[in-house]
Order: sequence, then structure tokens, then C-alpha cells
Amino acid sequence: MKIQSIAKLAYSFNPIIKLLPKSMQVKLYSYARLKFMDKFVTNTSVSFVPDSKWQRTLWGLKFQSPLMNSAGMFKNGDGYDLAVSQGAGGYIGGTSTYNPRVGNTKHDIKLPFITLPNSHISINTLGLPNLGDEILSKKIITNAKTAPIGWSLMRTPDYEEHIGMENLIKSLWMYHDNPQIDFIEINESCPNISVNSENITNRLVYIAEHFLSKRNRHLPVVVKLSTDIGSEVLKQILNILFQKRYDGVNLGNTSTNYSLMRQYISPGELGLYDYYTKNFSGGVGGISLRDNSLILCDEAIKYREFIKPDYEFHVLRSGGIFGLDDIKASIEIGVSMNQWYTGYFTNYLQKGDEVYKSVFSS
Repeated sequence: MKIQSIAKLAYSFNPIIKLLPKSMQVKLYSYARLKFMDKFVTNTSVSFVPDSKWQRTLWGLKFQSPLMNSAGMFKNGDGYDLAVSQGAGGYIGGTSTYNPRVGNTKHDIKLPFITLPNSHISINTLGLPNLGDEILSKKIITNAKTAPIGWSLMRTPDYEEHIGMENLIKSLWMYHDNPQIDFIEINESCPNISVNSENITNRLVYIAEHFLSKRNRHLPVVVKLSTDIGSEVLKQILNILFQKRYDGVNLGNTSTNYSLMRQYISPGELGLYDYYTKNFSGGVGGISLRDNSLILCDEAIKYREFIKPDYEFHVLRSGGIFGLDDIKASIEIGVSMNQWYTGYFTNYLQKGDEVYKSVFSS
């Protein structure tokens, strides 16, 4: 049975799953996700190359289109051939940490996750499971590279901050020394770390001093921020990014503003949403981020045009990307690249391996 067929079969059980106790629903969703992803990352795909009109060049890197996966889809560096053969503009692995992590287990549920299909929303409390940077920085090697490869990493929450930052610098050099890696994404949007603006700016200054200014090859570094930050905080962080000559910002990922996200939940799924966020916390992703991610990107682009940095700085968008209309909205305001996760799998249920073709052949 094809992996898409398995996904559709599982989806068809949603009406029955909703009748179960909420704790059992979370357990089933979490287990099904684990099994699905094990198969998905080794899936083979049809070949699709978007029309050349969709190609984008960022930092001298040629992307097949302005749409690619978000970090989190391929945490351990699998799936490059799958993503690119489907038509992804590029590929990004991770998010990873210096040390290996098994991820969260809460209420006896390993790697908690739910999907709210009617709301086009997912929530996860995975806790950054990954093999660790020493392994992963050497894992990405391909002899058939047709699109840029990025890597997302972050300071591990398992150490005190100063030790975690020292280890993050070590990790950055590991990926720097792998010539297959074309760009880096620093994840400052994860619910596992502080999104306090002062903490973020301090970390960005530290990274700039110990890595950014010492790079000895062309390796763009982008910083990923949550949609939960406000306009003023965004400007504060952008000032640091410009001053320290970071290469871009990615606005999106997930939200922990549960009261704000709640307005996007279908009435029939509110009970599970409230149960999950109360008992598991986690990051909310999906269509609920669409408006905020676009607004923040627009503000970042306008601020970039106001400051006019004297080098190439790109604004990327993730969160709430579901189709061509979202890509066009991003292009209209000047977004250079889009990343999707929940939107990808929502489309995958219907289109299978033609998920990118369904977007760029419209």
C-alpha cells in the first residue's frame, strides 16, 4: 500500500477517533504520526520540476521555486531526494541540537501530537527529538544535488544557557565544515526556548561574534522567529540582524498564544484543542498563523526598505502556507521564500506525491 493511501486510510478514521476519550485521541494521533513519518521519509516520488518562471535566487543559491519544507519535517536529515523530486524549491533539515535528544514523553505518551483536520491545525509537543549535531552534520551527503540544502539548529535546552551557547557555536562550525550545507537557520521560534527579546538579542550578538564574523566560506545564516513576537520586538531584533550582518529572517513556525489561536478552531474540535493545550502545551501550527505571518513579513520588509542594509537580506515566511494564493500573497509583499509543514500534509492527503505540482501547475 502506498504511503499516501495509508495516510488517507488513517484520515478516514477521524470521525471514529473523535468518539474516544481525549487522552486516547492524543495517544492515537501521536502513535500514527510516528509510524507514518518512519515510512514517509523513505518514500520514493515521481519527478516534478516547476516551470523556470518560479525559480528564485537567494544569496547566489538557485531554488527551484519559492516553496520548500519547514524545519521539523525532516529532523534527522532524511528525505532530501523525496522533497526535491516532488518539486520543493529547496530542502531544510532539523531542527537539531548539539546533544542527541529523545524528545518529550508526557502522560505516558511519546512525542505528543494532534491534528485538528477541520481547523487545518496541528499541535505538537515533540521536544526536539534528534540524533545530535555531531552525527547529523555529517549525514547530509548527496551525489545528486539539484536544490539548495539548509539546516536548522538551536541552542539545546538541556544545559545552562552559557554552556548551551558554547555548544551551539561548536555545532555551527560542524555544519560550516560540511560543503553540502548551503545555508543555516537559527531557530529562535521554538517553544522549548525563551522568546524574551533581550535573551534573543543577546544570543544573536554572541553567535555573530563567535561564528558569523568568522565564517570562511559563503554560508548564509537566517534567524527564525515566532509569530508571537510583536512589531516593536521584531524591529529590535531586525536592528541586531542588520548590525551583525545576518542574511535573513524567517517569520512563522508555531504559536503558544493559545487564547489567540483558539478563535481559529472549529467548534467540534475545541474540546480536544483545550484538552491538549492544557495538558501538553506545545506549539500550534497551521492555517491559524496565516494572517500573522504575512503581517509580520510585510512589516519586516518595509523596515528593511527603511533601513536599507548595504547587503543581501531576505525575508522568509513559514506558518499558514497552504497553496498558490499564499505564495502569491507572499510574492506581492516581497517575501523571498516560503516554507510549509501542516499545509504540506493537508495537501498531501489529496495530491500525494504531486503535492508541489498541484501548487505550481495551477
